[in-house]
Amino acid sequence: MKLTTEALKSYEEQGFLFIPECFSREEISVICDQLPIVMDDEAVGRVLEDDQKTLRTLYGVHLNNKIFRDLVRHPRLLAVAQQLFASDLYVFRSKIVMKPAFTGGMWGWHQDSAFAQYYEQIPSPKGGNVILFLDEVNEFNGPVYYIPGSHQQGILEPATSASTTNSSLAIAQETIAQFASVQGIVAPKGLAGSVLFVHYDTLHGSVANISPWDRRNFVITYSSIENSALPNKQRPAFLSNPDLTPLIALSQDELDRIFTQQ
Repeated sequence: MKLTTEALKSYEEQGFLFIPECFSREEISVICDQLPIVMDDEAVGRVLEDDQKTLRTLYGVHLNNKIFRDLVRHPRLLAVAQQLFASDLYVFRSKIVMKPAFTGGMWGWHQDSAFAQYYEQIPSPKGGNVILFLDEVNEFNGPVYYIPGSHQQGILEPATSASTTNSSLAIAQETIAQFASVQGIVAPKGLAGSVLFVHYDTLHGSVANISPWDRRNFVITYSSIENSALPNKQRPAFLSNPDLTPLIALSQDELDRIFTQQ
């Protein structure tokens, strides 16, 4: 899938690119059928909501599951990411953000690049996130908010005042207000199968999901092979993949089998 000049320019200006209905309803159904399997995988990292009962995030889902392992090499995702992120890529991390109906919690304003810089000691992280909607995302079920163009400022200083959210790398509310007053806030929405490509530095966050509809996203963090984590900062493989092998997109034969043989 080759992007148009207009699409590339939009990404450069906005810090994200939205492609609606990139995967079919049938393909999404096959992917969602894998969720109970990865939820039972002891190798998968788990994070719970504040109630310590509701599943918030599953990490490392591509490591042991064939469908998700194939998805990170799907040309609709990988080939587009390679064009946008302008590099050979490896999977730094994969996760499923559950955001369940009624109980899915908020995510404070942040930049993913700041976490890569802090935990992996990468001075200028290069890459971004690819987000595949597993459910319809609407205005009610906690869509992710983005500030267009915020990536152009690079990595911002994290907040240190009491006005921050619960993350040590969160951005100060005053900073968010300044950005939003000039550039606004957007929340891409669409049917399951839609895909969002997001620059590492783009400011984003989301509110709690108090609606009766789940909002599950499969998120691939692609990192440039120019990035590498220092050994003394290595975390579990499901959080920081040590395999820096450049990804190669699936062949047509492999694509023909991905959703038919499991």
